[in-house]
Amino acid sequence: MKIGIIAEGPGDVAVLANILRGKLGIDGKDILPIRPELSADETDLHERREETFSNWALVKRECVERAKIEAFLTPFEGERLVVIHVDTAEAGLAGYDVERPRPGDGAYADELRRRVVEAINRWLDGHFIAEVRHAVAVEETDAWVLTLFSNKDTASHPDPKKALHRALNKPNVLSDKERRRIFQLRAFAFYDELSRPFRKARELERCAGRNRSLQLFVDSL
Repeated sequence: MKIGIIAEGPGDVAVLANILRGKLGIDGKDILPIRPELSADETDLHERREETFSNWALVKRECVERAKIEAFLTPFEGERLVVIHVDTAEAGLAGYDVERPRPGDGAYADELRRRVVEAINRWLDGHFIAEVRHAVAVEETDAWVLTLFSNKDTASHPDPKKALHRALNKPNVLSDKERRRIFQLRAFAFYDELSRPFRKARELERCAGRNRSLQLFVDSL
């Protein structure tokens, strides 16, 4: 099986790749970034000069234009899937146009994900529905990574990125030397290193129980 990823940024690609490896038991070489346009070679992914590769609007454009998706899915030997990732932090912006459910609803993540999936399928104009898996992170993939450093439900954090950084700065989480090293890494290497435990199916299953949108993505695979 080969899986292509369309994501908002290189850090998201890293997290998604580790989740795919843990859930499906596939090798890193079978996971191919479509957007951001990164090398499929893992060493190159760590060393390539970083720039602004993608955002939700560019993810939408890839879905609307569909040329790269079609090229990836054009008949090859073996099964191929495409994972399309968006965060929900910008859901209400013009062009994204997803209205949030009421806060406090017990099924908030389920309903918000459903609405975003519908939006992605509209962008795709109904094409490739069977070959697409939706990675909808409420609010950001940082909330998924945070499950590795917190025993609490991570879905309620309004700013998961800040919450993740606070968790990494807590005593006994990382040594001072290790903390300095990790925070100097570029986005792909930073998130790849933090999320590598997702490559173990049992750890991924444990963490998915702490974040509903992560659980929904894992279950969709």
